[in-house]
Amino acid sequence: MSEVLISTKGNVLEIILDRPDKGNALTPEMAEAITAALKSLSPETRVVLMKANGPDFCIGRSAAMPAPGTRATALDLRNAISDPVLDFYEVLREIPVPFITAVQGKAAGVGCAIAALADVAIAADGATFQVPEMNHDIAPTLVLNALADRISRAALARLVFTRDVIPAAEAKVLGLIGITAPADGLEAEVARVVGQLEKNSVPTVRGIKAFISMSPETSFASRKELAALINCVATAEKFR
Repeated sequence: MSEVLISTKGNVLEIILDRPDKGNALTPEMAEAITAALKSLSPETRVVLMKANGPDFCIGRSAAMPAPGTRATALDLRNAISDPVLDFYEVLREIPVPFITAVQGKAAGVGCAIAALADVAIAADGATFQVPEMNHDIAPTLVLNALADRISRAALARLVFTRDVIPAAEAKVLGLIGITAPADGLEAEVARVVGQLEKNSVPTVRGIKAFISMSPETSFASRKELAALINCVATAEKFR
């Protein structure tokens, strides 16, 4: 049975993490299935929505570590452990349309990173966020890479060094997520945000996503030109 459910509903690609008995810990196979779906996105898609079945969004990653005493080289570990996760984060970053997450329960490690990589992360007010890797003496550089341009240096350092469990309200203040909602209103709030985006044209949602993704890395002059180009291209589609 698949541990991730992927379907298209109208103009929305819906991804559901479906491993609730394991806290929806992400397996390599789940990441591969999500990656394949995102790389073959329909040109008519307006939104990608990721949510999870069960009490927790995603408690981290489920990956086989080399057995103690294994003579694994740094290159072996990079190929088996680091690169697949970093590549997965890159795919999430490069989604060409708005990426929305619905978060309940625990979002830890990779779960926290997925939430932060969303354009709009909507969390139940009881959700929590944590980067616990250093509890196991693991250097959390993979999560750091995902979060480095999402939150401030102080917030990032606090997350990884203290390993604090951050409640949803505080995560919103830190900029880790965008919206909080009562647990019994999470589904309705997600439907509201997704429903608004479904009404937009493909050029508009793709153009705005491109600007949000590219503008932080450009100069003012480049942003000005990018803003003009995207605006006129998206608007011109209405007159074809």
